[in-house]
Amino acid sequence: MAMELDLPSRSDAAASAASPEQPGGGRRSSIFDLESYISRYDAQSETRLQRLLLIGSKSSAEETGRAAYVLAERQMRDTANVLRYREVFGGASASAAGGVGGGGDAAAAGSGSGEAPTESAPESTASTGVIAADASATNITADHNPAQYGLLYDTTFVSNTERTSLMHLETLEARLSTAQAHLAKEAIRTAYLALAEFHRLRGDLKESLRHVLRSRDFCTNTRQTGQVCLMVIELGVDMRNYMLVRDYVTKAEHTSDLLHTDPLFASKLRVASSLAHVHDGRYAEAARKMATVSPELTNQFNTVIAPEDIALYGALLGMAALDRSELQELILDSSTFKGRLELVPVLREALRHYVLAEYGPCLSLLSGLLPDLSLDIHLRPHAETLFNMIRDRCVVQYFTPYSKVSLQIMGDCFGTPLDSMERIVANLLKTGKIRCARINSLEKTLVAESPEQFRRRKKAETRKRVAKLGRTFLNETESMILRLSCVENDLIIGDGRKGGGGGWGGYGGGGRSKGRGRIFVPGGAGGGQGGMGAMEIAGMYGIDDEDSSDGDDVMDVDDLMAINPESV
Repeated sequence: MAMELDLPSRSDAAASAASPEQPGGGRRSSIFDLESYISRYDAQSETRLQRLLLIGSKSSAEETGRAAYVLAERQMRDTANVLRYREVFGGASASAAGGVGGGGDAAAAGSGSGEAPTESAPESTASTGVIAADASATNITADHNPAQYGLLYDTTFVSNTERTSLMHLETLEARLSTAQAHLAKEAIRTAYLALAEFHRLRGDLKESLRHVLRSRDFCTNTRQTGQVCLMVIELGVDMRNYMLVRDYVTKAEHTSDLLHTDPLFASKLRVASSLAHVHDGRYAEAARKMATVSPELTNQFNTVIAPEDIALYGALLGMAALDRSELQELILDSSTFKGRLELVPVLREALRHYVLAEYGPCLSLLSGLLPDLSLDIHLRPHAETLFNMIRDRCVVQYFTPYSKVSLQIMGDCFGTPLDSMERIVANLLKTGKIRCARINSLEKTLVAESPEQFRRRKKAETRKRVAKLGRTFLNETESMILRLSCVENDLIIGDGRKGGGGGWGGYGGGGRSKGRGRIFVPGGAGGGQGGMGAMEIAGMYGIDDEDSSDGDDVMDVDDLMAINPESV
């Protein structure tokens, strides 16, 4: 998500993108920009807190980092989130006390979210081992040190809040016990949801999820079931448990009544599914899901994502993974998505340059977004990959109309040194993204094949395919004829390991087997049944059956396979 949301003019956008390494790039008014950005999200949501902690720990601007920690501390105090407060601000004292250490990856994935609850087998199966792995992959809240900004650990706040929270918890549990005693399903469901909200605000996402899952057993209509599914999905996104998210998106999609009566419900499911696809690296599917989100969904899902994020994710993923026709249809000309681009002017300008094949300015603007993308909890692990995918697409499309291009000119166009441009093009040739071309290292050019070279190469490839098809046809035909001959002459293919002693099926064997399969002809060679013997078949196919010297009409399966390896 771009911190610089409202750019006054196109020239300002290009100027900010031209110097991406400048500290604070698009954050000249850091505090104002941070507060404007973070106000998109629900004031008590877990995603708001995670984003603040990520900005505080990773921002290169000291003023922005301090402001993020101040806002995060304020939210923790307002929601009585002692667990997260101890992790982030407790530092070494919390680790020494045996708490969750130093605000590491667990802060990103939710306190104590190493695994899903065990109350329901499907849920535990869906999330076991996923949360911890994803948390370490995102690593969005590691190395917290708010003390460098003068923000110290407040033991009085922790002790008083824990005392108050314990009293509140006892009250909620008493309500649940009363509802269970009266067997009131609605009261039990409400009590479980109240407990889930209490634990969520305190930062104990694992316990919150456990109570939400229990409340599902007491839902009495599809709307209540859909509400529970959305709550599980939100917690799954906060805990980085995308397997759980996918499972409950699928379950929610089966509540057809709610999908038809509430269009926003379907849009929320698409957003959650898109985030799961981003996590899996399936960028094209994620872009398609995000591009079809209803324009009516604005701040109704700001506990997970903001309207600006939908525009940013959809456009960026579309540029990276969709071809031009699909990008034009789903992003640029779509009535449901086109209006969202106004929320992120920098990306709108980048898309405009991309469509006009002005790849240099497009990549310049996107490189200016990279520092901001590195502060996004969902795009942080994928920012560099997405940028490289977009750059590769631009290089491929730039070269397409030419037969010969100077790498130096390409490098100047893309703002890349010659050596780096050569490595990029070589990688595209190696991966097959650029075909029918080669690099002239002496002249530093990329040369496409001439029409004559192209025709010769295609002819050679066609000859290879035809020859392969001919060999396959001959092998299959010979195999079929041989099988028919065996059937007509009552040939039996036996297992050599069952030879010796009494033979196979009464036809002798006399201990002749040596671990090879044998073919036995009932009645001897040409005898009894008037059929064709093994010796005659071997003679037809030019096989010298050395093992038949003792008079048995037997032919080795190995000899038969010499006729055609696919026949047995």
